[in-house]
Amino acid sequence: MLLEAVDAGDYRAHYALGTWYLYGRHVKASNKKAVSLFRQAAENDVAEAAFDLAVCYEKGEGVRKDLSKAAAFYLRALRCGDESAAEELHRMFYWGFGVEKNRMIANEFAAFEKPGPEKPGRR
Repeated sequence: MLLEAVDAGDYRAHYALGTWYLYGRHVKASNKKAVSLFRQAAENDVAEAAFDLAVCYEKGEGVRKDLSKAAAFYLRALRCGDESAAEELHRMFYWGFGVEKNRMIANEFAAFEKPGPEKPGRR
């Protein structure tokens, strides 16, 4: 059913299948396939896909490590509603990872952070 949803253009299904490839669940693990599926979903405003694609760029999983692209996809994730991306953007701007170090901007992202239980599905 998941493959049918992917074929039908359901971008949440692209994200789900990407996680299967990332973790090797039900399919042979392939970071490159995971990144491709995450990218398609992120470009269609699936917040979780944008977040996980940012993590891939930050860690160099399935793509060449690129902290500026990681920051861009964390920002996209935040714009799509994933508030946990604000913490990552805060860290990147605070320390200057992939972006110009800017504590004022970092503090703006810190304002998005909300205390509470860890959101499920985060790596």
